[in-house]
Amino acid sequence: MKDVTPARADYPWDGERDVIVIGSGCAGLSAALLAAKKSLDVVLCEKSSQVGGTTASAGGVMWIPNSREARAAGVDDSSEQVRVYLRALMGAYYRADLVDPYLKSAPLAAQAIQEDTQVRLKLMPAMSDYHASLPGGKAGGRSLEPERFDGRRLGADFELVRAPIKRLMLLGGLYIDKRRIDEFLNPFGSFRNFIGVIRTLARYAIDRTRFSRGTDIGAGNAFVASALLSLRERGVPIWLNSPMVSLVRNPQGGVAGVAICRDGKLQRIRARKGVILAAGGFPRNAALLEELAGGFPHDQSVGYEGNVGDTLQAARQAGAAIDADLASPCWWTPTSRNKEADGSMSTVLYGYLDRSRPGMIAVNAAGKRFVNDSDSYHDIVYAMFKDGVTPDSRFYLICDRRFVWKRGLGNLIKPYCLSLGRYVRSGYISTGRSIRELAAAIGIDPDALEVTVTRHNGFCETGVDLDFGKGGNPYNRMFGDPRVKPNPNLLAIRHAPFFALRIYPGTLGTILGLKATADAQVVGQDGEAIPGLYACGNDMSSVFRGFYPGAGATLGPGLVFAYRAIEHLARSSGGSAAQSA
Repeated sequence: MKDVTPARADYPWDGERDVIVIGSGCAGLSAALLAAKKSLDVVLCEKSSQVGGTTASAGGVMWIPNSREARAAGVDDSSEQVRVYLRALMGAYYRADLVDPYLKSAPLAAQAIQEDTQVRLKLMPAMSDYHASLPGGKAGGRSLEPERFDGRRLGADFELVRAPIKRLMLLGGLYIDKRRIDEFLNPFGSFRNFIGVIRTLARYAIDRTRFSRGTDIGAGNAFVASALLSLRERGVPIWLNSPMVSLVRNPQGGVAGVAICRDGKLQRIRARKGVILAAGGFPRNAALLEELAGGFPHDQSVGYEGNVGDTLQAARQAGAAIDADLASPCWWTPTSRNKEADGSMSTVLYGYLDRSRPGMIAVNAAGKRFVNDSDSYHDIVYAMFKDGVTPDSRFYLICDRRFVWKRGLGNLIKPYCLSLGRYVRSGYISTGRSIRELAAAIGIDPDALEVTVTRHNGFCETGVDLDFGKGGNPYNRMFGDPRVKPNPNLLAIRHAPFFALRIYPGTLGTILGLKATADAQVVGQDGEAIPGLYACGNDMSSVFRGFYPGAGATLGPGLVFAYRAIEHLARSSGGSAAQSA
């Protein structure tokens, strides 16, 4: 990172725009598209060769309470109910100065990103808040997800969309959503399933004659692709391979523009109204994590590998303040580790088919449960830190053969896997013919683990988890099996052999970021907003202050504060950049 270059009245600019957006995940794409809809001259700068960042491999869900879609579906909700919920969840960290503008703008932002664009969002009526049992919580209706998208509409530009994580696709490039998972797991279960699988495979085969992967996409990949098409239709320039080198300030202290290394050539681009930083935070920068989030030791992340905090560092050099008044600095998820064929260790994302399901428990190195493992991924890792994450600490998911056969395990092992030998030999999982033998294999006291499993199995008979309340809230039950009685989240672990998967604290992204106002204006060390500089997405410290209220609590604020940034700068008379001309 080069030093920030001070601007002068005679500064030699290589070009100018109304708005310069740095980063092409949900927040960056949203900011660029919303700026274009305001008829602003905007350019989107992305340092890699593809767009999408972490969003492209994420679920694409956005937490948007009281959306137009929710109202149309008759969801009984209100902003005051959401405030009650967030106050109960966040306690002393609740910030009305950020929450109120968020709740006001969330439905407007979701509507704006869809009007006269190719982006389409739909309600997730059964997606529960993560703490729905709290006052004001809802068992569904506050989250939106992208509708499926036909990538063929992009033509050659489809290859510019970053692909989802490869191990989450079948046959090297076939995206399977939640609906089609059931078809592929049981293709002969019904005529409809069989035809669905045949059609999906046939389309995929045709796609691979033209594209590097399947074009029938969903989740975050669909949002990225539809936003890219919308930007292309509006003629918005997208500069790939163009990392930001520095922010350029004017004599008055505002941000006048940026220095961009475009295809290896340094260019200084003036921003008439503002620069928007939306480059995904810094989950892949170990040194910065140690400096700013040292109390939460971890070395695993599933965030995009290019998210190393370039923009945050540039903003700090330009005088921006960090907002560290948070309960937690990162969006957490359990991860596992797999030894690849070349001997390297890779990070494996928390599973979906096995996540929170009945027949599994999470234990620590003492062989004791430490969390309700049907709670959210964020809360599971937070519980790991509360239990104590040290170089000597270990955490495992424990289950039996019945569970692995039906649910798979850890995102690598799929349901109905006939042979688990290679996963045992590689060290990905451990096994034992009895609970005691399994305990010995993973270095846990056999007596302790046996007591823990026996106690859990007893709760399965009564349906009441006296230790952690598993199955006692709507979010838990969303992942339960209604065929399991009396508690859909509790199933005895008793069918040998038994298995253990070691899990580690990992991040989806960072929560800690730049201090910003409700209009996403970056705040300086002096406590005043820096004219001409905005941040959104994970470059801005989260409105939720380290808590995870529901599905889409990462991308939701990315969209909403991108919307508020564009609304604010569109009203400005020219911002700091104009003063430096």
